[in-house]
Amino acid sequence: MQIRRRTTIRRQQIVDIIRNIISSKGIEYVTISEIAARIGTSKTAIYRHFKSKQDILSLLIHNIEETLMEALDKATVFEDPVLNLKNVLLAHLAYARKRRETSFIVIMGAMQFSDAFIRKKISQLIQKYLGKIEKLLTSAIKSGLIKKDINPRISAIAFLGLIQSTVTVWSYKNFNFVPKKIHAQLWNIYWAGIRM
Repeated sequence: MQIRRRTTIRRQQIVDIIRNIISSKGIEYVTISEIAARIGTSKTAIYRHFKSKQDILSLLIHNIEETLMEALDKATVFEDPVLNLKNVLLAHLAYARKRRETSFIVIMGAMQFSDAFIRKKISQLIQKYLGKIEKLLTSAIKSGLIKKDINPRISAIAFLGLIQSTVTVWSYKNFNFVPKKIHAQLWNIYWAGIRM
């Protein structure tokens, strides 16, 4: 049990270091040598946890999925699907700022990685996210809270696009933004498009 715990702690330490490398230098600098140097260990020790860059990216994508979905689940606390959608928007913006959107950088960098397995993992993550948003929108339509003629799938894509484009712009300003301020403005734009 103690060995498994140490392995889990070490893997999380490695994930944190990889995120730091990505946010400070870029995904192309994520190498076993760089990770080992930052931890202060040998490359052999890192190879005990990861066999390849695919393993590293796979773990990062899994970590993003786990933490982002947890943030979204915590945001859906109301009976009203519209309030939940509004909360999800704020939760995702806060998540992006807190993580300095290394998640977005990982996803974009990994998509350029030509590995079919990694591309499939990214696609599954995006589909899972869109599914959660689509479910909220479908519930809001059924409840008569938003327009009945909107396409929930396309509206979910627009929702994600609104967040990602905002995060991309703010990444050039070193993530110097207040999620609650941006949230109100973004919500007003989105809400104008879907409300009754």
